[in-house]
Amino acid sequence: MSQMNRRPAPRPAPSREYAPQRRPMPQGQRAPQRRSAPPQGRYAPRRPEPQRRPAREAPPRSVGCGWMKDVALLVIGGALVAVLALLLQDRWPAGFPLATAGAGANVSANAVNRVTEIHSGGPLRVNEIMTGNRRTFTAEDGSTPDWVEVANVGASAVNLEGWSLAKTENTMSVFTFPDMTLQPQECALVLADSRLRAEAGEALHAPFRLSSAGDTLMLFNPSGTAVEAVNIPALNADCSYARAGEAEWETSAESTPGLPNTEESRRALTEPSGDSPVVLSEIVASNDSALADENGEYYDYIELYNRSGDAVDLTGWYLSDDAAQPRKWRFPAASIGPGEYLVVYASGLNRTEDPAHLHASFSLSSEGEQAVLTDAQGRVMDRAEFGLLKGDEAWSLGADGAWKSAPPSPGAANP
Repeated sequence: MSQMNRRPAPRPAPSREYAPQRRPMPQGQRAPQRRSAPPQGRYAPRRPEPQRRPAREAPPRSVGCGWMKDVALLVIGGALVAVLALLLQDRWPAGFPLATAGAGANVSANAVNRVTEIHSGGPLRVNEIMTGNRRTFTAEDGSTPDWVEVANVGASAVNLEGWSLAKTENTMSVFTFPDMTLQPQECALVLADSRLRAEAGEALHAPFRLSSAGDTLMLFNPSGTAVEAVNIPALNADCSYARAGEAEWETSAESTPGLPNTEESRRALTEPSGDSPVVLSEIVASNDSALADENGEYYDYIELYNRSGDAVDLTGWYLSDDAAQPRKWRFPAASIGPGEYLVVYASGLNRTEDPAHLHASFSLSSEGEQAVLTDAQGRVMDRAEFGLLKGDEAWSLGADGAWKSAPPSPGAANP
């Protein structure tokens, strides 16, 4: 027999002491065959994996009635809002209290939040709001922040101390008015630029900003109760949201910051009043040697003259070289006596520390421009336009009220 056909020798039987007892197989039945491990060095054949059936696509959902569900949700939501408004009015007939929370409760300026609107029945109310100020109003530092106007529409003076403005009733960003009095039909302007400043006689700054995409604003009385809540819509640049009646608002491209929302106010912001005690007197747009400043430098200048018999406080007044942006430069604490002259250098240096040597934040063009003087409320007190001016040539106001070219005469009557 060949080497390949030899059968392996049987293994020796285990010792009887440890050999398990096997039961005898019934006659005619074969013992089950054990599966042996595959030979060394060979791979066992793998069973073919069953093929997975492709997942069935979900049948398309019917959208034919989707609009009916949307309408139903809107109706239900509107009913809930109406019920909530009635409950709030019944619970707090004079408004609801201002609750302070942690900084995490502060509302983002970019979020469009809605509140239950409250319309003030008292003399003090929000009167006008601008959320996209670009050229309408300029602050004392030259910036153009958004602003809120609060007006006294009553017949008696109102002390604003303790009254406050906030974007929601649940926020820490609250502006509280200082001890200041608002006369009937007067307005107080608050700049919404995230810089809290609340000093009487100074520009007022709120510690929050407003979103031009839409926002909210609330007015609270000194006891912390909300007396007015306004939902501000999205506004274009230099457009305001202005009160047009007791509970009516409108968007306007002719804003009146610091003044009542009337046609008379709009004219006062664009046309000289004609009865101002202080007027423009002389303009030099190419000062070569006419008048030196405190450091011996020569800058263009604008001269003012007080034609009244009383001193005039110029604090908060404005000078500008652009009628479309009349609040370019704000006067610091300064005054001008009766019959006196005051020179402001148009140097662009914005120096306000020394009232005797004031420097505006803009300069003049010798090729022709304009000068605009406005009071603290932004009403145009005087305006003058001039053409090409040569070196040391002045554009002067004569005794007859007409403007003409003349030699400079700073601090003295014009020839």
